[in-house]
Amino acid sequence: MGKQWKDSRGISGFDQSGGEKMKRKGLKFVAIMFFVLVLSLGFAGFKSPKIGADSILLMDISGDIPEMVPYNPFWGLFEPAPITFLDKLMLLRKASADKRIQSVVITIRDNSLGMAKIQELRDAISNVKASAKPVYCYLEMEGDSDLSYYLASACTKIYTAPVSFLSINGLDSFYYFLGGLFQKAKLSIQVVKIKEYKTAGDMLSRRDMSPEHREMAESLLNSLWDQYLSGVSSARGKSKDEIAKLIDQYLVIPENYQEAGLIDGVKYLDDIIKELQAGKNLDVVKEKQYLNVPNEALGINMGPKVAVVYGVGSIVNQDPGMPPMMGSILSAEGMVKELEAVAKDDSVKAVIFRIDSGGGSALASDLIWRATQRVREKKPIVVSMSDVAGSGGYYIACGADAIVAEPGTFTGSIGVVSARIGMKELLGWLQVGTASLSKGAYAGMDDISRPWTDAEMAKADASIQGMYQVFLDRVSKGRKKSKDEINRIGRGRVWTGAQAKELGLVDELGGIDKAVEIVKAKLNVKDVNLVYKRKPLSLWKILTGKIEDEMVSMVFGPDVRGMRMAWQMSQLFKDGQSLFMMDEIVVK
Repeated sequence: MGKQWKDSRGISGFDQSGGEKMKRKGLKFVAIMFFVLVLSLGFAGFKSPKIGADSILLMDISGDIPEMVPYNPFWGLFEPAPITFLDKLMLLRKASADKRIQSVVITIRDNSLGMAKIQELRDAISNVKASAKPVYCYLEMEGDSDLSYYLASACTKIYTAPVSFLSINGLDSFYYFLGGLFQKAKLSIQVVKIKEYKTAGDMLSRRDMSPEHREMAESLLNSLWDQYLSGVSSARGKSKDEIAKLIDQYLVIPENYQEAGLIDGVKYLDDIIKELQAGKNLDVVKEKQYLNVPNEALGINMGPKVAVVYGVGSIVNQDPGMPPMMGSILSAEGMVKELEAVAKDDSVKAVIFRIDSGGGSALASDLIWRATQRVREKKPIVVSMSDVAGSGGYYIACGADAIVAEPGTFTGSIGVVSARIGMKELLGWLQVGTASLSKGAYAGMDDISRPWTDAEMAKADASIQGMYQVFLDRVSKGRKKSKDEINRIGRGRVWTGAQAKELGLVDELGGIDKAVEIVKAKLNVKDVNLVYKRKPLSLWKILTGKIEDEMVSMVFGPDVRGMRMAWQMSQLFKDGQSLFMMDEIVVK
C-alpha cells in the first residue's frame, strides 16, 4: 500500500506509485521547459538591434504611459513589456547622442500624461533639437487636444491627419462633489480638516466649491495657463496674446489650424516618412527596437550607480495584496523595505526618489519619510516630482537633500483631513437594528451606526491638530524655514511647481534630468548609471490587474482619474483615520 496523502480539500487517499509518479515527473518537466521558454523569450528581447547608419526614430505617445510597471515574467510571451515614461525619456536621450539617428518622428494620440510629464517630454525634445536633429510631430486626435498640442509645439514641425479632430480650446479643470449622491444614498459625512484650503474631504461632503477652494483652483489654473501660453508662443514664434486669441477663434478643421500658424501641414504619417526619405537611404527604427540599444554603446548612462525609487499611488500602510480597485497603491510596508535596501547597498551611490502621489495615510507617509532619512544618513537622496506630489506626497519628499518639480507639478497641500462615513439613516431605512456596548468615553467613535458627538468631533479635531504640527515640523526642518513660514504657505493649499519654487517648497524646476544633474554635482562625476528595480507581480495581480483596468476604463472612460480618486478617498475615509491627502485635480 502506498503513502497516504491529502489533497487541497483534505480528502484522504493512497499514492498510486508508478503511473502517478511518472505523471508528476512529466508535469515537472513541462513546468521547467515552460520556465526556460519564458526566460529565453525575455532575454531575446535584450539583443542589441542593428541600426542603420542613417535612421529615423519613430516614437508613439498614446494611451496610458505609466511611471513604472511591476515586472511581469510573461512579458514577451503573451504581450510586449509596456514602455514606461522613463523609457520614453531615455529614447529621446539616446537619439540626442546617437549619430545614426538623423531625425525623430513622434505620433501623438489621446494619452494619460499630465502637465508636468508633458513639460518633461518637451525638455527632452528640445535636447534632441539642440543636437541638430529635427523632431517632427504627427497628431492623430479624436477630441480634446490642448495638452497634446502643448507637447507637439515643442517639435520642429507639427502635422496632423486630414480628418484628425483637433480641439484646441484652452485649459479647464474640473472637480467632483459627491455630497448629494451620498445624501441620496442616506449616508452622512463628517469632516474635520486643517485648514481652509484642505479640500480633500469636500469631494465626499459638499455639493459645490467653497470660496477657498475656488480661489485656490483659479490660482492653479492661471499658473498652468500662463505656462501653456509661454511654451506655445515661444515654440511657434508668436506672442502669448496672439496664441490666446487664436485659441479663442472658431478653428474647426485641420486646415484652419494650418492657416492660423498653429500647425505646419496636413498629411498622413507615411507621407511624412516618405518626404524625409526622399533622395536619402534612411532606415526607420521603431521605439521598441531602439529601446534595446545599449546605453554603453552611446556613451551615456555610465558612471556610479544611482537608484531610481518610485513612489507612485495613494499612500497606505500595508500592500492589500491584490490589484487595488481603480488606481495605484504606494504601501509604506514595501517602500520602507526598498529604501532600506538601497541605503544598505554600497554599490548604490545616490538615490533619486521619483514621486507621483497625492498622499494618503498620515502614518504610512511618516514611515516612508523616516526611511528617506535613513537613506540620507548614508548617501544623497534627491526627489523628482512628477504630475503630483502633494500632501503625503510632499511629506515624503520634504526631507530630501534637494527637491525638483516641473512648473506644472501639483504639490504642497500641507494639511490634514479626517472624515467619517455614517450609516444611521441608511440602516434605519433598511430597518436594520444595531446595539453597541462600550467602556470608555470615546470607545464608540468607530461606530458608524451613529454620527460623532460634539465631544468626539473635538477629539478628532485635536488629533489632526497634533498631526498638522508634526507636518509643519518635518517641512520646516527639511526646507530650513520657520514653522510660521510653512504654516502661511501650508493650510492645505495646493501650489503648482512654479509657485512652489517661488515659495521655497522646491529647489529647482525640471524633471528627472535636472535631478540627475544635482546628483552628479553632489558626487562630483560627469555621468551616472541610473538603475531601477521592478517589483515582481503576484500571479493574482497578473491575472486580474489588466481585466480590472479595462473594466474601469470602459465604465468611466475619460473621467476615470476623478472616479479613481473618489473611490480611494471613500475607502481611506471610512475608518476615520487622519490623512495627508489632496483631492484629484484633472486639467485638460
